[in-house]
Amino acid sequence: MPDLSDSLAERLAAETLKGVERARKATDFMLSRRDRTLPHLAELRNFTVQGAAGPLAARLYVPQGAPTPGPMLVFFHGGGFVLGDLETHDAFCVRLAEAAKVRVLACRYRLAPEAPFPAQLDDALAAFRAIQTLASTLGADPDALAMGGDSAGGYLAVATTAKLNGETPGAVKAQVLVYPLLSLDDDVWASSLLQDARVVGRLAVQFIRTQLATTSAPCLLGALEGKAPPTLLVAGGPLDPCRPDALTYARQLTAAGADFEERYYTALPHGFINLTHVSAPAREAVAEIGQMTGDLLRRVSAHG
Repeated sequence: MPDLSDSLAERLAAETLKGVERARKATDFMLSRRDRTLPHLAELRNFTVQGAAGPLAARLYVPQGAPTPGPMLVFFHGGGFVLGDLETHDAFCVRLAEAAKVRVLACRYRLAPEAPFPAQLDDALAAFRAIQTLASTLGADPDALAMGGDSAGGYLAVATTAKLNGETPGAVKAQVLVYPLLSLDDDVWASSLLQDARVVGRLAVQFIRTQLATTSAPCLLGALEGKAPPTLLVAGGPLDPCRPDALTYARQLTAAGADFEERYYTALPHGFINLTHVSAPAREAVAEIGQMTGDLLRRVSAHG
């Protein structure tokens, strides 16, 4: 006799996946290929890198005037580990590379719920290691690689940077974090519901944990285990539920004596880097983030 509980669980999982697929299509419709005023780059190349369980799509952005070899930012997109891809963040990466005047390499990773946690971290680690070996063929200096990401991508950037630099100090020369999601711990979110948009953020994080099929994703807001590399930390204003955690992380960087710069766009919401097609303030913010990113990467590159 079939197990009815298993059958119900399968039906619920199938319906959830249908809902996620609809959300992905809606996100793609709203964000992909919407920005019609992008600058012209010297090169835009699609290829794949080896992830933890197979090839991952990647895209290289090379602006006019980028030095060869030169520093390069490896960037992981946000979307709560469930949404987003190279296309949803393409406009941001184009504008970032152009403003920074350095190479940007965007890389995908497996999404939930199809790939439970820690598949996303495993992919980010494997991808960065693969990119290290490919760097010189991409015109980048393998000794001047930085890691970046927005929201959930920021989580991947911080976690993988700590892991890689713990193994080989200096493997990741810098971090660029845009409103990073630094904790999936419900206690952290429940303790700060009156700050900014934390009520909405807590509901989103509860959904993310369900899709990741985990309650044990490490919180990145504890004491820093090792000195973080030079870091650019960016967040929005009251409509950015990740802003309080960015402020906490900034205090921890200060306590650890880390070299970092922070910038808060108080009039902009979480997700503003994806709004360059509708918002002049978002375009201005992305241009400034790009300039700060370029300055950071050139500085760490010059210091070896």
